[in-house]
Amino acid sequence: MDVGKARTAVGKAIKARGAKSRRGHLRWGVGDLWWYLDALAEGVGPQAPLRLEVGCWVPALPPEPEGGAVDCPLLAEFPLGEDPVAATEQVLDLVGGIGDLATLGERLGEFPDPLVDAALRELL
Repeated sequence: MDVGKARTAVGKAIKARGAKSRRGHLRWGVGDLWWYLDALAEGVGPQAPLRLEVGCWVPALPPEPEGGAVDCPLLAEFPLGEDPVAATEQVLDLVGGIGDLATLGERLGEFPDPLVDAALRELL
């Protein structure tokens, strides 16, 4: 699938779960947490593979991210492979089941190489 069409389809899948655009990034509230989701190309050209950059923000850790997922206290990247929409749905199932810090701490191992800043580690 062409990267542009794939990004559009991934964006539609994310919005179908209730995410809204805020400052140019898709943001999805689940319980006490906010998830930022950005589909990015891993290279150049129309056949570049996509990855989903997923960030988690907790209102207890201001300020609110302005740069999307990359500015969140938790950042993980999920490769979307050959079927980007199906892979996105799997990621959405994962993060959609995490709405509080306790659950996030329990399920953090399900994220590929998560980057967690010190302030969030203290809360977890």
